[in-house]
Amino acid sequence: PGEATYSITITVTNIRNKQGVIRFKFYDETYPFPDKKGFLRIIVPKTIVKDGMFSVTYDGFTSKVMGIALQDDENENWELDMGWLLPKEGHAFSDYYHTALRRPVFADFKFLLTGNRHVKMRMRYY
Repeated sequence: PGEATYSITITVTNIRNKQGVIRFKFYDETYPFPDKKGFLRIIVPKTIVKDGMFSVTYDGFTSKVMGIALQDDENENWELDMGWLLPKEGHAFSDYYHTALRRPVFADFKFLLTGNRHVKMRMRYY
């Protein structure tokens, strides 16, 4: 029959406004972070944000090591706008809240998908 596939439900919290879009990038060992594209990119309009959060479910993932990063692209310019040193726009990672000043590495937020999974992503703004 074919390889089993699973769903991932993502809950994003701590979103500061409804301006712009959320840009998800999915990474795996073939396209590891910080690959420019990842193996999948999904854009979600922030009109679905309610009380600073939303949840979405995506299906069809095979079992593998993967990770999810997102950017809150408030001005929809397809870039992570930077201040002097730190991003001006928010970001989040699968089941990992990044607090260091360095860029995160794939090992910080990767996971092995072996069944349906719920991933929490808490937005970080500086």
